[in-house]
Amino acid sequence: MQAALMQVVTVTGRLAGAAAAAALGLAVVAGGVTALARYLFGYAVPDGFDLVRLTGGIAACWGIAAAIAADELIRIDVARALPRPLAAVVAVLGGAGALAGAVLLARSGVLGTDLLLRSGETTADLQLPLWPAHLVMAAGLVVAALLALLRLLAPVEGEGDKTT
Repeated sequence: MQAALMQVVTVTGRLAGAAAAAALGLAVVAGGVTALARYLFGYAVPDGFDLVRLTGGIAACWGIAAAIAADELIRIDVARALPRPLAAVVAVLGGAGALAGAVLLARSGVLGTDLLLRSGETTADLQLPLWPAHLVMAAGLVVAALLALLRLLAPVEGEGDKTT
C-alpha cells in the first residue's frame, strides 16, 4: 500500500513540477517581451503585467504541490536525534502541520476563485476574466493538500534505519 501511495505522490509531484516550470517559463518570457517592447520600442503589451503576475502565481501554486510531493519543505531535522518512536511522532506532527497549511491555502484559493467568478473582475486592457487563471492556481493548491494528505497516510519509516 505504501509503495502505491508513494508512486502516486511521485508521479503527481513530477506533473506538478512540470506545470510549475512551464508556468514560470511563460512568466519569464512574457516579462522579457513586455519589458523589451516597452523600453526598446515604446510599445505597451496589452495585459503584459497581468499575464506575468498570473502565470507567476500559477507557478508558485503548482510549485508548492511539487515541493510537498518531493518532501523538500524547510524543516529542522530534530527527528534524527530522537529515539525512533518519538521521531515518528514528530514526523507525523510535522506532516499534519503541512497538511493543515496546505488545506488552508487550498481553501483560500478556491474561495478566492469563487469570489472572482461572482464579481466578474477582468484584466485592465483586454478585459479578460481573471477567474480561469485563479482556478488553475486553486487546482495547484488542492493538489498540494491532497499530496500532503497522501504523505501523511504513508507509514513513517526512518531514513537509514532499515535492516536487510
